[in-house]
Amino acid sequence: MPIWRQRITALIRRLPAWTWPAVIIGVVVLVANFMYTLGLANSDPISYTSGIAQTVCRVTCGRPAIDPNIGFITQPLGHLSAMDLLHGHLPWWNYFEGLGQPLAGEMQAASFFPLTLLFATSAGLLWFHLCLEFIAGLATYFLGRRLGMSAVIATGIGAVFALNGTFAWLGNAVLNPVAFLPLLLLGIEMVYGDLDSGRRRGWYVLAIALALSVYAGFPEVAFLNGLFAVVWAAVRLFALPRARRWLAARHIAYGGVLGLLLALPIIVPFVDFLHVANIGGHVGALDGAAVLPTQSLPMFLDPYIYGTIFSNHNSVAINAWGTIGGYLLAGTSTLALLGLLGRRLRGLRIALAVWFLLSLGAMFNVLHVRELWNLIPYVKQIAFSRYDMATLEFSLVVLAGLAISDLVTSRRARRLFFVTTPIGALLLAWSALSAHAGNAGYVLTHRDRIILLGLHALPFIAVGLLLAAGLLTRFRWAPLVLVTLLAGEAALTYLVPTAEAPAKVIVDQGPITYLQHNMGRTRFLDFEVLFPNWGSQYSLPELNAIDLPFPTAFATYIATQLNPAMNPSRQFLAQGGLGGIIQQEREVVAHLASYQAADVHYLLFPVGVKLLPALTKIGVRRVYADQMVAIYVLPGSTPYFSSPTAGCTVTGTGFAHATVTCAHPGTVVRSELMMPGWHATVNGQSASIGTLDGVYQTVAVPAGTSTLAFSFLPRHEEAAGAGFALAVLIMIGLPLADRWRRRRSPRHVPRHAA
Repeated sequence: MPIWRQRITALIRRLPAWTWPAVIIGVVVLVANFMYTLGLANSDPISYTSGIAQTVCRVTCGRPAIDPNIGFITQPLGHLSAMDLLHGHLPWWNYFEGLGQPLAGEMQAASFFPLTLLFATSAGLLWFHLCLEFIAGLATYFLGRRLGMSAVIATGIGAVFALNGTFAWLGNAVLNPVAFLPLLLLGIEMVYGDLDSGRRRGWYVLAIALALSVYAGFPEVAFLNGLFAVVWAAVRLFALPRARRWLAARHIAYGGVLGLLLALPIIVPFVDFLHVANIGGHVGALDGAAVLPTQSLPMFLDPYIYGTIFSNHNSVAINAWGTIGGYLLAGTSTLALLGLLGRRLRGLRIALAVWFLLSLGAMFNVLHVRELWNLIPYVKQIAFSRYDMATLEFSLVVLAGLAISDLVTSRRARRLFFVTTPIGALLLAWSALSAHAGNAGYVLTHRDRIILLGLHALPFIAVGLLLAAGLLTRFRWAPLVLVTLLAGEAALTYLVPTAEAPAKVIVDQGPITYLQHNMGRTRFLDFEVLFPNWGSQYSLPELNAIDLPFPTAFATYIATQLNPAMNPSRQFLAQGGLGGIIQQEREVVAHLASYQAADVHYLLFPVGVKLLPALTKIGVRRVYADQMVAIYVLPGSTPYFSSPTAGCTVTGTGFAHATVTCAHPGTVVRSELMMPGWHATVNGQSASIGTLDGVYQTVAVPAGTSTLAFSFLPRHEEAAGAGFALAVLIMIGLPLADRWRRRRSPRHVPRHAA
């Protein structure tokens, strides 16, 4: 054998046992996303969340994701956070949204999440999602191995969960913490497994998983995942001998506390922002009563029973897409029925089934189960039906993995398989029949009808093949066949939204380039061209905003000074087509001074929209136009730094520094939102910041020339940093202390016979 081949063989033998499962899961993820990875489709959400892009379709141009916040928040704010970090700035504040607001504290930007740095690249969103899917799949593999599954079965369920329905459908920050749900549970299992060895690997993994779940940017999902983990930990705890339970509980608590300490640098700014923010529908009176429409139940087993995302006007009318958070798979669900009946890990199986039923019941408020969930603190502030879907998906994946393990080892399981699988088929048939009314009047072309029939057939084919594979369970390779079927169904179902994405997205760069060269520190107002928060993507200050949390002071200012006709609880934008544009134009005329005070200098219109004569009369003029966009100048806008004091001149440098010269003591106004956490210095000395009109910042300056500097740091962030540093020291120091004790302990020296 050649030397080079010997070296490669030796290298392969030295690889850890999980290398090939990791490779397989990675390949499955890449194959399921091949439309994106091979450049056959474009996942850029600007194509359907702005009016500045054109698309080229292949089969059809549908919606590849349910939640538009993937374009309003995830992409632009993630990109801004990444660029701030790469330029050596902590992303505390966003100058490019509204009158400015917290960036890290906004949370959905996931500003301190390590993978957010990928948003600095042109395909960052794609690779961000691919990495999350791979992490979810690999962690599920390790958890499966801890639960006694073979490498083949664990790899299979890892691939299935890597392509779960939440990842396939949502797209925005909701899915970020989902990747760390299996890692959280893996940490718990490792804690229990390490009790006799005295090692701390388990609660280190638990702490890191918990911290990453929080940094990932969607605290509601992280909280629900945490509740699921608590139930898992409790069930597994009582499976231990009584003498070991207290030690195990302590180690779980250590990991939890350590994880929270690690997450303090993002928890503190978020909580700080909540104190001065509007949280929209996330109040008990709204989210606590929100449930899924009963018509959406068939979508759980047959995801495209109503067509692809938002394609069927009937499903849109019943809000089936607006509140759902993912889907279940027919094959996985059918095997999960069998998994519930197994004897090994009996308590865990029952707990997973009970969690599934209670969660599903809460989503539809069956027997008022939602009201029982609302008794848990903070649950009634959560859109439960959307954000808890991942725990349902994961419960079924684990039960399906246990079922395959049972089929290999138990004759009883083989007999039950031919009972539970027909039950799954009947549930699937019921789903198809009950959705018939929702498809009435759904007009399709001949080609689309064929495609939709294929999508409807997919879950039936999966269950049929599963039933046929049950005849092979006596063979050693039967688990490979079963997990291949499950992974194949997951991949094909996941692939559908990617095929709906446009083949090409062409962004009109002309107006963006013009504004980048001419805006300076002024702001623009959008009229359905560059929707918020795409200004943050291109470092263009935009008065419009869509976000949650939303600054209460800015919401009040919108309602009183900018657009009283708008409900500004969590957004400020022109919408509704031409009628919405005309309404916003009228508001600019009616509240001209307020828009000028907000430093609005440019107005962005679709090129075909004719300007209102009232705007022309006040001096609005066009300065740029191309085939898509027209840009107008609004005269009289106030500079970003200004002074109402006679005899004062102000020169600004960027957003944070200014030089002012006054003949007498005066005041400088900065058109940035005032919030707790802002600090100012005048000639290097700390200065108090006042508030003008409830939103703008003011600073008193002495006579003569003064230099002003502004900075933002969330309150108590120094203490949060200290907590983080303490957690890091514990994680580094404890292993070193253990090693030092082992070296200091006296060695046993055997006595020799005389």
